[in-house]
Amino acid sequence: MEFAVAGVTVNPVLLVLWSVFVGYVYSTVGAAGGILSGVGHITIFGIKNANMVKPMNQVLTLISPVISAPLYLKERRLVVPAAIALGLGGIVGALVGSYLSHTYLPSMDTYRPFFGAITLLIAVKIWLEMLPSNKDKQQSVKKANQAFEEKVKELKAAGRLNELKNIGVQFSHVGIQNEFTFAGETFKFNAVKPFIAGILVAILSAALGVGGGFLLVPFLSSMLGFPMFIVAGTSVLSVLITSATSIMNYIRMGSSLDFMLLSFEVVGVIIGSYLGPTLSKYIKGQYLKIFLAVILTYIGTGYILATFGIKII
Repeated sequence: MEFAVAGVTVNPVLLVLWSVFVGYVYSTVGAAGGILSGVGHITIFGIKNANMVKPMNQVLTLISPVISAPLYLKERRLVVPAAIALGLGGIVGALVGSYLSHTYLPSMDTYRPFFGAITLLIAVKIWLEMLPSNKDKQQSVKKANQAFEEKVKELKAAGRLNELKNIGVQFSHVGIQNEFTFAGETFKFNAVKPFIAGILVAILSAALGVGGGFLLVPFLSSMLGFPMFIVAGTSVLSVLITSATSIMNYIRMGSSLDFMLLSFEVVGVIIGSYLGPTLSKYIKGQYLKIFLAVILTYIGTGYILATFGIKII
């Protein structure tokens, strides 16, 4: 099928299937959705216009939070004050990042290696965090993950999964200083940190044309010390605000969207986004992190090597 605005011919079935994968990964780990969307638009579907790819990636990262965030909220696997702080900072960052990228990274030749380098940098950081020397630094996170996994198995065996929210996020204090419990463990954070992080992450994610989850997940899990079971939900809610701001600014600056192509992709992302939160309860938190690191390593390496004429993706 020909998509005139994007200037490509693609089988609609491929569009849907790839987008199911994008929605599943993004709603499961709270990251990599925009990166996988970019891989699809650039490499699999062959779109050549960098300033079209960026907002179209973000349209897909916008769909997944709309679907998955309410599910995480219902299960109390979402830290709302942290997500709001990230989102408010993200508004500022998205305006700055989209302007800089639209102006200084207008071609695929300049955009793609930048995309690959940042992706690989984050992948390396996540791998380093999983080294044995770093595993003992977050005992409360490990305990919360283990307790949550054990409770899920217990409730599933008893046919009482509807009670899962009783061990979810429970706030004892909300404001600049926040405190909550999850699976019996207590966590604290200062709202200023996610606000500043939201600005910085949004500048880079808007410039890349992605949701920013690939940066938010390491921040939430490593810097704030949140368990992976609540990182995904918190990440996708904050991305909702940031992506919407960036998309509108790209359009304001003249970027075009192929709505026909996006319509097929949206269907796939919706399906994948429903599958993610449901299936992620049965996957260990450490496995989620490893999966994310593998994806980012492969994509980042592939785009950097492509600059030198070596293709692996």
